[in-house]
Amino acid sequence: MRRFVLFFVPLILASCQACVEKDQLVKLECTPGERQICDHHGNILSSFNPDNPPSLPGVCAYGTRTCTFDGWSDCIGAIGPSEEICDGLDNDCISGIDDTFPEQHQLCGFVEGANYGVGLCTPGVMKCDNGGLYCDGHVGPSEETCDGLDNNCDGSVDEGVANTTAIVCYDGPDGTMAIGECRAGVRYCQDGGFDGPCDGQVIPIEELCDNLDNDCDGEVDEGFDTRGVDLVFVIDISGSFSDEITSMIEGITPLLDDPITSNFRFGLAVIGKHDGGHHAPPPRRHSDIVTNFVPADEFLEYLQAMQLMDDGGIEPSIDATLWSMNGTYPFAWNSGSQKVIILMTDEVAQTIVSQTVSDVNSFAIDEGFEIFVFALPEHHNSFLGMVRGNVDRLFTPTANSETVFLQIRQIFEDLCLGSP
Repeated sequence: MRRFVLFFVPLILASCQACVEKDQLVKLECTPGERQICDHHGNILSSFNPDNPPSLPGVCAYGTRTCTFDGWSDCIGAIGPSEEICDGLDNDCISGIDDTFPEQHQLCGFVEGANYGVGLCTPGVMKCDNGGLYCDGHVGPSEETCDGLDNNCDGSVDEGVANTTAIVCYDGPDGTMAIGECRAGVRYCQDGGFDGPCDGQVIPIEELCDNLDNDCDGEVDEGFDTRGVDLVFVIDISGSFSDEITSMIEGITPLLDDPITSNFRFGLAVIGKHDGGHHAPPPRRHSDIVTNFVPADEFLEYLQAMQLMDDGGIEPSIDATLWSMNGTYPFAWNSGSQKVIILMTDEVAQTIVSQTVSDVNSFAIDEGFEIFVFALPEHHNSFLGMVRGNVDRLFTPTANSETVFLQIRQIFEDLCLGSP
């Protein structure tokens, strides 16, 4: 029993001695806590102070490794150069910031279906600014507008714009638009802009005697005699005057629908009527009233009916003119209107009851009538005494309807001004 104990104790001691010797043989790789400079390849730069490492261009930087009981750590923080990209950094560490990038010079901005290279459509180019990519210069198709350009890139310029797009325009003085006759117009697209005429506009003009506010000042026919007009035509229907009658009807027709006659009433009497051998009393012998006063829009039918009457009689122009004024012919003259007679004949002044042009003139002056005569030039003197000796009231009949229109319109305008 004693031998056994003595033998076991030395074995334990021998084993512990071996442990002590083994620990003393371990050698550390580095001093724990020591640091060294390293690069992104893992190269050790022992000459650099790890507390004050040098800087590198761009994003590149040295790293450090640290010693532990287990040895050196990996190189931490080392950054090497990489391909330059658009990020606001110098990635390759050899040039400027974002001086190159993979998308550089690439075309961009394409819209599906757009015809680039036609009209305004142009692709853009990728660019980098402040670390961000953007497409510079791209122009895609847009709605066609009036600018002389092909906006929708279909090869046509301003198509579909000229007749559908317009701007309101007015070239008159301020404060006159929508006053009186003045109205705005429109300008359509023309030659790439809205610089054409202002279609449809009405701007102020000098005031006319037409029952309208022409100068757009809010007043109608100011400065004119604006009384209504009662006007009787005394017309020679003898066959020799038929061409002139036709031209007279054609000449007066436009005036019946003109604003200048909007306050006119028209009556009609004739001379040169065939009496059929019945020897009617003088007021109806070779002359007669056709219609009492009617509005302008009804007068044309009486002028046309006049052409169907029997002709071929003599022309008592003096008598018919006086009878139209003095009530023999029952014209319902309005006391507040201008009272006007227009006589048209191709013969000298005639009477069948021994009346004179002086009688007509005196009655006209006393009762406020104005008389105008259409007669052949060689007969003007026979009517001069009927029109107060004023040659401006004598006109020459013509088969030219345009001339008749101008002559009668001048009379109507003179009525507004106050007869000459």
